[in-house]
Amino acid sequence: MLKKLFLMLMVLFSAASQAQSVFEVHLDTAPYRLEQAREQAAGLVLERLTGERTPWVQEEIVREWERYHRDERSTGGYRVAFIPDALLPLLQSAGLAVLTEPRPALLVWLIEQGQARSEADAAWQRAQQQYPMPLLWPLWDLQEHMDIDKQRLFDAGVLAGASGRYGAGHWLAVEAGQSRWHWQLFAAGEDSPLAGGEEDSPAGVLAAVNRHWIAAAAGREPPRPDNPRPAQALEPGQDGPGELTIVVSGLRQFADIVRLEQRLAELEGVGRALLLDSAGDQARIRLQLSASPEAVLRSLAGSGLTAQGERMYRWTGSQGE
Repeated sequence: MLKKLFLMLMVLFSAASQAQSVFEVHLDTAPYRLEQAREQAAGLVLERLTGERTPWVQEEIVREWERYHRDERSTGGYRVAFIPDALLPLLQSAGLAVLTEPRPALLVWLIEQGQARSEADAAWQRAQQQYPMPLLWPLWDLQEHMDIDKQRLFDAGVLAGASGRYGAGHWLAVEAGQSRWHWQLFAAGEDSPLAGGEEDSPAGVLAAVNRHWIAAAAGREPPRPDNPRPAQALEPGQDGPGELTIVVSGLRQFADIVRLEQRLAELEGVGRALLLDSAGDQARIRLQLSASPEAVLRSLAGSGLTAQGERMYRWTGSQGE
């Protein structure tokens, strides 16, 4: 009973200390350049929400920084809060599994260099700040030291009784060696571990646990319908000097438009790609040119486009990405 009360107090304390949203990033030691801090923050929020750093999505967040963030501060390290209503449509339309829900509290049973640990050191504190999830630490009192065989930390059921005395629903068994961290994630009522592996740091362990929660939650949301064909098709219209306007169809979701703009802007002879308007699965895009229109037209096929007519294309760039 006392252990369950102790755990409840720890949960409340941990929840208060981890009230930081998954959309808020704090870098204790900020990079010298603001652009580097933004790139790191965008990568970290992607890992938290999707379990991976998708390069082109990270590039879009940094490129359109004002659209995706608010409350950026560089005092006491670097802090930034991302805007969920702007960020989530990008991630979801990119086909990424996204988890914004709080992660379950974990009771951590850690053996490091053969010794039981009952509190988080600096490395675990940094890892918990990177991947916000409540981490709870057992007392490792006389009963735990007598009942738990530290040589069989990963055997099914070895920690079930001790974790049950704390009332824990999930626990993490970790054995740290010289350079590798062997871990397994368990849940009450399950005979086998939910996940496990080896990492090179506490941050690596929590990143792997975070990926497990994201994968476990994947598929909860119903699939989003693709964009339909517009009732009235868009037309390229007239070009001004140094411009090339094209209409692209087959854009199924917001991520396709983002990816298309990136691809077009990277073409030799294109200074900038501007989205003029869109309707259904079509978009009208104006390219500002630094080369002849004929040269740019010849290179459009390499940007994931299939010609459908004069200045009319179909987007195929997301296939296989």
